[in-house]
Amino acid sequence: MLKTVFAAFVFVVAAHAQAADVYKIDTKASTVAWKGTKKVGDSHNGGISVKEGQVTVDKGQLTGGSVVVDMTTITNEDVKDAGYNKKLVGHLSTEDFFNAGKFPTSTFKITSVAPSKNKGEVLVKGDFTMIGGTHPIEFPAKVTVDKGVATGEAVVKIDRTKWGLKYGSGNFFKELAGDKIINDEFELTLKLVAKK
Repeated sequence: MLKTVFAAFVFVVAAHAQAADVYKIDTKASTVAWKGTKKVGDSHNGGISVKEGQVTVDKGQLTGGSVVVDMTTITNEDVKDAGYNKKLVGHLSTEDFFNAGKFPTSTFKITSVAPSKNKGEVLVKGDFTMIGGTHPIEFPAKVTVDKGVATGEAVVKIDRTKWGLKYGSGNFFKELAGDKIINDEFELTLKLVAKK
């Protein structure tokens, strides 16, 4: 009798453990767009390629996952002059910013997904690793799961100074003129597609 109960318990535990499905990120269908702004004046925007990742789905709901982006693929879209565009992208890859040579990837790992105050959205929390540091972030996201495809869209605001990225920050360099101050927050617009 005891063996039968134990066997049934193991079966239930195993069945529950297998309930979550793993969806692989479609790197070609997924995009990460960035936008940085100055306190006074212009802004810049571009993209970063998704390298790899996966999400877990349990009973049609997102429950976890991780996404890796390739920081060596940073592009700029708003600067039309080829020479200045190359200079800007090169600068973003240096130690002043993302130090892509030393830290070629950034990773976001989901720690929890909960209902959001906004209808049709969930609140995603996780750990974001960038330029060698890891800090928690959270953001609302629209997530759909249908016929073996999971899609997620979100706008994520990152305070770069938490990762030690202080270049051009008016909070750390008081002598900077207004048009030289780069806002501490930058935006990442995520459009991710994952397939079972």
